[in-house]
Amino acid sequence: MVKPLLVLSILSIALGGYIQVFNDNFENLNNWVAEDLPGANTGNNEWEYYTSRSVNVFTTGNTLVLHAQAESYQGYSYTSGKVHSAQQWGPYGFFNVQALVPKGNGLWPAIWMLPNGGQNVYGTWAACGEIDIMETICTNNQAYSTLHFGGPWPDNTQYPWPPNNQYPFGIDWSQPHYFGVEWQPNFMTFWFDASIVNGVVQGTQILTVPSSQWYSQNANGQRYSGNAPFNVPTNIVLNVAIGGDWPCSVSGCCSNVAVPANMIVYNVQIWEQA
Repeated sequence: MVKPLLVLSILSIALGGYIQVFNDNFENLNNWVAEDLPGANTGNNEWEYYTSRSVNVFTTGNTLVLHAQAESYQGYSYTSGKVHSAQQWGPYGFFNVQALVPKGNGLWPAIWMLPNGGQNVYGTWAACGEIDIMETICTNNQAYSTLHFGGPWPDNTQYPWPPNNQYPFGIDWSQPHYFGVEWQPNFMTFWFDASIVNGVVQGTQILTVPSSQWYSQNANGQRYSGNAPFNVPTNIVLNVAIGGDWPCSVSGCCSNVAVPANMIVYNVQIWEQA
């Protein structure tokens, strides 16, 4: 007797649908690298010092916990957790992360994709490309999805510009959710609480960016061919920032910082088209 899941897998391959190539439920941290990084080196004037210590980055055996807290450390008043994938993934596929995301004054949790070190074959940020699957700040119920690209800073740009990068609905942050991006040569589609059903993405579609909107260029302003920079592998990044240019631009957001705070990540899935 042929098992139903085998039939579905064969059908997905035959139709060119998505098949799963990575599924991490965080029994351990083998697939991730915890970073040691002062907030001054993030490019966002953040207030935390990211550490690889077990107080800031740890697993429970079935979740990843990124813990932000107030403490005096290396001249900073806060520490927090940030990890990037040990392996680069893509280009192309469906990337889906399930997390319980903290909200509160001064917090800036994010699920995103960036080459390790912020540099790849196209150069430094943002010529290397950045995919912000989900970011949220302060106490409101909004979330944001954005692509960063263009030339090396300060000749970078993004799409969409605020407020068009905002989810078209509020989120219940007291519950875990899936945040995903479908990355293809001709488009990027951001998804909320989506999953793969019979090889196809199903869920709530946030926004789609056609490849005609993005580009990469060198420091002399010469553009690279094709759909650069989003045509090479990159890393997945998970973190909880504190303070920084964006949240602190919102009146009152960086007063009475809401720590301790945890981002709890339950699952990271990567799917590729057969």
